[in-house]
Amino acid sequence: MKLLSHSITLIFGILLFGQCFAQEAANDDQVIKRVSKEEFKKALESGEYIVFDVRSEEEYMAGHIKGAKLLDVNDPNFEATLQNVPKERKYLIYCQSGGRSQIALEKMKEMGFKRVLELQGGYTNWTR
Repeated sequence: MKLLSHSITLIFGILLFGQCFAQEAANDDQVIKRVSKEEFKKALESGEYIVFDVRSEEEYMAGHIKGAKLLDVNDPNFEATLQNVPKERKYLIYCQSGGRSQIALEKMKEMGFKRVLELQGGYTNWTR
């Protein structure tokens, strides 16, 4: 009887550990956060990320991070455009100072994107 009790306790412990590990692994699959200029630059230099400038076309034309694609968060088609973007890819996003990119970050999170890094302080921070 004592052996059975220890076996049940052991099995329960293994299952509980496995469940915690699985939840941690699932959380590791999604990385959606605001990052420093240094971390953003490192991710950009890795070549693994697609960069979205979520400002207006006028702001984009006045200057943008090399390789960035324009995806205006205030465009009425913003969400429809995101529907056609692969959610499993890695993305970097920024706006002028961080307000609009925060909105874009939250929308991408809601839509199931897995890896999105937002530049803290936006393009203003980038050009300092």
